[in-house]
Amino acid sequence: MGDLRPIGVFDSGVGGLTVLLELQRVLDREPTVYLGDLARCPYGPRPQAEVRAFAIQVGDYLASLGIKLLVVACNTATAAAYQVLRDRYPFPCVGVVAPGAAAAARATRNGRIGVVATDGTVASGAYRRAILECRPDAVVVEHAASWLVPLIESGPHHDVAIEDRLTAEMTELRRTGIDTLILGCTHFPLVRAIFQRAVGPDVTLLDSAGTTVMEVARLLREFGLEADGVPGHRVLVTGPAGAFGARAETMFRTSPAIETVNLSGTVWDARENNDLMRSS
Repeated sequence: MGDLRPIGVFDSGVGGLTVLLELQRVLDREPTVYLGDLARCPYGPRPQAEVRAFAIQVGDYLASLGIKLLVVACNTATAAAYQVLRDRYPFPCVGVVAPGAAAAARATRNGRIGVVATDGTVASGAYRRAILECRPDAVVVEHAASWLVPLIESGPHHDVAIEDRLTAEMTELRRTGIDTLILGCTHFPLVRAIFQRAVGPDVTLLDSAGTTVMEVARLLREFGLEADGVPGHRVLVTGPAGAFGARAETMFRTSPAIETVNLSGTVWDARENNDLMRSS
């Protein structure tokens, strides 16, 4: 049966479902538990210190459920808190920035890589640092597009407005000579076709869902954590479940069963739990 503990996945809202659904598609024997921090969504405009505190609280809650691996399915939270989360828990932790940066460094032909993300992710410089660690000679061109998130969440009836504005913004980005573009927000793969039309067929698009799941699969193999059974899945939210369900239905045409949770009483002591969880 393998290791039947779930993989924990979290985001500030529904965007991380792009990562979750890809995870369930590719690793279809793995149980999962997803937590959307809807009560404090969005993370993008918040100070990094505040996002870091939120991410630790969410991570501790998922750790208390006995997860075997944590996926930070939020670019803003990854930029603000990945290093802290990675060092905090005895199980592997995967963010969405490093896998995308490494894939872009491999994919680029001319060394010019674009990143389109929320304002907070761009301001953090996380993608730039990660790309340059993989390829020091790369030229990284970043573009903030937080305006896209609420339009994507509102549903496909905004696609024409999205395409008009994206075409103008991506035309400017394309003029910098990029040949690879990272969609650095978990919402953005939902309008991937619009991005591709806007940047043209010669620009390689990479999104966090596919690259992150490949890294999860690698770590499960490396640490012997793979499951081999019929998986169970849970979806948790900190805010109104109805609002989360409505957004999920609009964006993904799926209506998962949703549990509402309260993080305020979470107690997870890394020192007390370290040995127990390593031996699980």
